Amino acid sequence: MNPIPKDEIISKIVEVVRLPFEERGFSLKRKRFFEREDSYGNIQQYEINLSKLKGYFSLHLRLNILNKPLLKKVNVVLEKALLDEEYPYPETWDDKWIADTVKLRIKNNFLAGVTDWRGFKKDDESLEEFNSRFAIWVCIFDDINENENWKLQLLMSVEFAEKWFLAAAQSDEWVIDNTEYPSLYLLKEQGRFDELAEKYEAVLHQARLKKEVELFYKYLLL
Repeated sequence: MNPIPKDEIISKIVEVVRLPFEERGFSLKRKRFFEREDSYGNIQQYEINLSKLKGYFSLHLRLNILNKPLLKKVNVVLEKALLDEEYPYPETWDDKWIADTVKLRIKNNFLAGVTDWRGFKKDDESLEEFNSRFAIWVCIFDDINENENWKLQLLMSVEFAEKWFLAAAQSDEWVIDNTEYPSLYLLKEQGRFDELAEKYEAVLHQARLKKEVELFYKYLLL
């Protein structure tokens, strides 16, 4: 069993990225999140997600954008959909499971994010080339020093994060183009009903749980 505490690894990562993030206006929150509020009302969040399984560490860096004011409105509609008698909960779920699930879902303020950093690959760069210079975003290790140039890669992750945050969710149009329920809500709020119908069909087509999308749309239009 690896004797190194998980918090020790997180502290090492924080030590590398803290100054460049603070120079960009971010603050460390809850030991593993760097957060900054933007002019659109979003909380931009860099997440250090580290787990320890079977003695080795698993690291996944994530970028999140949270927007409580917008998602609070979206979640009012979502709650009605989740409480609808036609919502297809598993038959084995009792009322408490359903209530807990609804409570958890409507607390969610997540607007958009990055879990796969391969999108930062240069146009003229192969995936192999990208992985050779930047693989820290998702990796497993016993000792973080096993990752070649891990400090340089972490600094690179700050640059990628800043690039994405400066472009993402900075307008209603970006939200409409890149999200699902928030997009539907904004189109309805702005009275863009033809676009709303088109977006609904696109969201429904891609949805794993189509009934939830149908119920959300039903209550959105009421």
